[in-house]
Amino acid sequence: MNGSGYRLQTFGELRLVDAGGAAVACPERGLLILAYLCASEQRAASRERLATLLWPDREKSVAFNNLRSTLWRMRHLATDAGPLITATESEVALGAIACDVKAFEGLEGSEAAFSTALSLWRDTFLASVELPAGRYAAWVDEKRRTFTDLLRAALIQTEQRSDDRSTLRAACMHLLELDPADTAIREILSRVNSGPLLPASGPSPKVWLRASAPGGAMAAEGDAVFAMPMPRVALLPPVAFGSEPMVHAVSVALIEDITIGLCALRSMSVVAPYTAERIREAADKAAILERHGVTYALDCRMSDQGLFTQLIFLPSDEIVWAERFPISPQGLLQQRREIAYNVARAVAEQVEIGKAEHLDYLAHPEAYYAYLSGLRRLSGLGLPDVRRARRDFKDALKLKPDFAPALSGMAHTYATEWVLTARGDNDLLSAAEDHAKRAIESDEALPDAHREFGVVKRYQGDLDESLAALDLAEQLSPHYADVLNSHADTLVHAGRPAEALDKLGKAFSLNPLAPDMYLWIAAGASYFLNQYEDAIDYVQRMKDRAPGDRLVAASWAMLGDRRKARAYRMRALKANPAFNVDKWLAVVPIKEQWQKDLYREGLKKAGF
Repeated sequence: MNGSGYRLQTFGELRLVDAGGAAVACPERGLLILAYLCASEQRAASRERLATLLWPDREKSVAFNNLRSTLWRMRHLATDAGPLITATESEVALGAIACDVKAFEGLEGSEAAFSTALSLWRDTFLASVELPAGRYAAWVDEKRRTFTDLLRAALIQTEQRSDDRSTLRAACMHLLELDPADTAIREILSRVNSGPLLPASGPSPKVWLRASAPGGAMAAEGDAVFAMPMPRVALLPPVAFGSEPMVHAVSVALIEDITIGLCALRSMSVVAPYTAERIREAADKAAILERHGVTYALDCRMSDQGLFTQLIFLPSDEIVWAERFPISPQGLLQQRREIAYNVARAVAEQVEIGKAEHLDYLAHPEAYYAYLSGLRRLSGLGLPDVRRARRDFKDALKLKPDFAPALSGMAHTYATEWVLTARGDNDLLSAAEDHAKRAIESDEALPDAHREFGVVKRYQGDLDESLAALDLAEQLSPHYADVLNSHADTLVHAGRPAEALDKLGKAFSLNPLAPDMYLWIAAGASYFLNQYEDAIDYVQRMKDRAPGDRLVAASWAMLGDRRKARAYRMRALKANPAFNVDKWLAVVPIKEQWQKDLYREGLKKAGF
């Protein structure tokens, strides 16, 4: 394509574009060659160097052949000034081309230049391609550090004459994401934001004093904080909602306020809002959070009731704090400041409280990953998933035998299998009880451990002890949706289905994309309240509806639709041909006789 200039984009997506901005066909390794030549001091490199950089795992002859082929495929790239690439037997040189890396030259020249460089830098140099291992990847890391150093130096210079507080704040937060201990940048952020969000005195936790003390013993204590790995926090902004754009705009600004407040602390690393927005938009948030090394995620949701926030400790997938704040067009500025302060304070407290658990997680990451793998499998209710989850938990315990969350997970799988098989197998309940007790012995403050013990006691028929254990679990973690769900299940078995649905309502508000277990328990509570259509609806919302087939059959039978009841009975018996109504009701722990009679009536009418 003659007569057009080319521009290479290296930050974010790597691509070559023409004068009109359209992407130009170029092999990926060819783009990496262009990036190397554009970003290096020299605009030329030897064939040998390029071959070994780009194909480090290939024999020399193969690497040279690959380079030759790549250059041949780039032969069509030419302008009026000549070809984009010229190659001799020993060297490859770059022709006329523009490149975004030039934005980092002369950054102190203007605010516009600084803003452009910041926009590029936060997209990360060569972020979108799989880099060749070895020296090319090392070169990219070095260039990223160079660009960061240039931006940091320019920020220090630009602050003196810039009135663009938003750009300065964004730059500070991105730099502090990489190095929370950068005192110079924290001071700039404090000045730009007209003082720190969190106080340095008063009834504040010690962590705030460490962050703010200018010197002396407190500063020494604070300095010790970043000798150990710091937890990383991501604040995920709420998505746009409803017809109140002003309120949503305030909620987004609110997240920025909170981020600024947390950036002032030296006990954690905070993901910049720009990155957090992209995490929020991602299809698989959990995988991206894990890839970014995030320890705590603050999830925010807007509704008619205001702003709901919950802080999740990702290694154990536990909600450690949650709160709902009213927010309305009236008094927005005051609400914004108050909410920002309270959320920042709560996050700081929880990170400080959870420091020991965070360090334990860092010491045994493989055990946590195996545990998380098992946890993800438990989102369904199928027996194969439950058994696969058990294998993951066993793998975690091989790596860390006293790992309480994995012990608790084992208890959960045995208890769930007892329910799904409906055979009254006492060995399964004994195994569940043993693992729950071991989990409590390992960590008596773990809500899941007491929750699983309560579940086992429910199925063993000791409903009072079950409720006591679940009440303790709820006291330990009042906003833990899974605990509320299990508590509701025992209330159903104890003959209190209306109370169970109330508690499930709170669980659903905390976990709107709830797993099948929540829906299954809500279906059971609805059945015992004679709300048969609601029971059917809950089961229909399950991803795996098979475990609810018996309950749906009974519900259709109670509604008088024998045909549908018979169809669901056949599906249930196909999954569990040995099911017997009387044997099952003899072992299932239901406190009130009226409940057993009602369930038996529905099942018998359905033809079981």
